[in-house]
Amino acid sequence: MNVMEASVKSKQEAKSEIKLRQLSGFFGAEVSGISLTNDVSEEAVSQLWAALDQYRVLVFRNQGDVSPNQLLSFASHFGTPETKKHPTHDDAEGAIGVKVLHSNATEVGGRVLDMWHTDGSTRENTNYISFLQAIDVPDYGRDTMFADMVVAYERLSEPVKAFIDGLVAEHSWGVQNPGAPSVYHPVVLPDRRTGKKALYVNRLYTRAIQGLRNDESEALLEFLMGQARIPELQLRVSWEPGTITMWNNELTQHHLVFDRAYARTMHRVMVS
Repeated sequence: MNVMEASVKSKQEAKSEIKLRQLSGFFGAEVSGISLTNDVSEEAVSQLWAALDQYRVLVFRNQGDVSPNQLLSFASHFGTPETKKHPTHDDAEGAIGVKVLHSNATEVGGRVLDMWHTDGSTRENTNYISFLQAIDVPDYGRDTMFADMVVAYERLSEPVKAFIDGLVAEHSWGVQNPGAPSVYHPVVLPDRRTGKKALYVNRLYTRAIQGLRNDESEALLEFLMGQARIPELQLRVSWEPGTITMWNNELTQHHLVFDRAYARTMHRVMVS
């Protein structure tokens, strides 16, 4: 390698230096110093894995030039993209595995809609990382909120932890896909990379806890699901065109804020 080549390489490495800025007291970080338009290096992937293990939600700004296939390529470094047909979301043209998410709030303030959920809950395999890219978003509002279910579990009392460890809950699509069979997952799910335990029940997809009476199941689920609504366990991501957020679905929940009417469009890839 000559001096000029070494200089170019040094500049390229400097430009791709990953920096993290924590976004809340418990979880979430904003990532800078990397462009996702090109294939990222093995070292960068390793750094991002470590960051995801620590922060659970990573936010990338100023990625407006990332195409659907480039988003798919980036996501593929972290697992195998889910390419099967989704009951409500179509694939982006020419990019199988990139789902186009349209959401239009037309009843702002007229309803109470609690949609805390996690994307892997209705699948047999819960090991999903989601990548969500802002395509058409308003200049304010329609944020996405995340809840840290690792800290939610850690903050529970020891007697409650002892009671819920080992319990299993039923999950199903509900009205989105009424013909799909139910699946069953532990109420407390250990992360397969770090071993950290997380609460794994959510209001949108969890139906009941196995082995409990209906009233017992409802009462316990109401308490556990309510942990996602504790402000200090939450992170709010405000979108702008080009923002990409990736997160661990086993360790977090998320919720779209319907605070104004807007036909928001996003691209999403899920890998396992």
